[in-house]
Amino acid sequence: MDVDSVWPGAPRSAGKIYVDSVVAYARPIAGRRLPPGFGAGELIAWLALHFSWPLMLGTIYYLAGKFADPAYMSLPQFASIQLIVSVVKAVFLLPLWWFFFVHIKVMPLRIKLIIHPFTSLLFVCACLLVIRLVLTQVLMRPYSSVSMWSDVYNLLLFYFSNFAVFHAYNFWLHTQRQTKKERQLRELAYQSEIRALKSQIEPHFLFNTLNSISASVPASLEHTRVLIARLADTFRYALRVSERTTVTLEEELEFVKNYLTLEKYRFGDRLIIRYYIDEAVLPQHIPALILQPLIENAIRHGISPLVAGGVIEIDCRQSNGHIHVSIADTGVGYAGHLPDMFNKGIGLGNTSKRLLHLYNEQLEVERLNKGLRFSFKMPANSNR
Repeated sequence: MDVDSVWPGAPRSAGKIYVDSVVAYARPIAGRRLPPGFGAGELIAWLALHFSWPLMLGTIYYLAGKFADPAYMSLPQFASIQLIVSVVKAVFLLPLWWFFFVHIKVMPLRIKLIIHPFTSLLFVCACLLVIRLVLTQVLMRPYSSVSMWSDVYNLLLFYFSNFAVFHAYNFWLHTQRQTKKERQLRELAYQSEIRALKSQIEPHFLFNTLNSISASVPASLEHTRVLIARLADTFRYALRVSERTTVTLEEELEFVKNYLTLEKYRFGDRLIIRYYIDEAVLPQHIPALILQPLIENAIRHGISPLVAGGVIEIDCRQSNGHIHVSIADTGVGYAGHLPDMFNKGIGLGNTSKRLLHLYNEQLEVERLNKGLRFSFKMPANSNR
């Protein structure tokens, strides 16, 4: 607003009264939680920039002795008017900032540039209306067309200079966040690479160590040598399939037999294994390591608690274009709600998720007279 358009005879208390009313209106806005990207530091910097021009203008006028001129307004009047105008501009500018940088934040910059001419006119009209009310109703001074066009120029300059700073800062902020995100992604990739190397080195080291131990076992302890060899075979299989999504059912069953050989050494006659395998399904592909969690669950939670032990039956058949696999045990069963079993451990939950993701098939569980049966199916001739 052009301060020279205000007559020096205006009441000195009028500016203070209006400033109090505008600040009271703006206080609820300032008290709200600021949107993302506009924190306390940004708010302080913007307010400092916003009120720096009236401060500099007042300092220049004071040093020039303009306030000493009886024909001009006093310093308190000048400060009140400038504060009113600054607060009015801030109150109308903040909603527009929210509109551009929160409400339509995801829109391309070219769309925002098209909208700016319309919002700038809205901003100028709103500010002029308030300025006119202040001059005519509070300061009791007519508002000339010369002063109005001067204020239009100043308001447009204020609007576009502020939004130029806003857009530049938003671009810098986006660049900083993108750089930080890329740095974090590189760090995660590096950590993943290290973990992958460790996951390869440690099994190889353990596998070679087992072979060395097996070679040093005396011939009189042949069962120990066999046990170590079976354990080495399980690690060899795990290494071989670590980079494969699927294996043949024949490969998976061979691994299962090695694993169960180790368990047989622990349980002895308490653990009986029965296989019902249709040879037609052996070349079919299934997810690697899909059977072991089901068998381990049957042994640990079904057979192990029983003094007399129990039986595990592994059934693999082909029917109606699908491979049907079931793992049944004669263990203690499960007293709770059966679907809850998938949330109590990692193995069952992961197996269920893998089947659902790969084949959109469910891992089924049912109660038997003794124990439980887990079963699933998948399309035959699948190489997934």
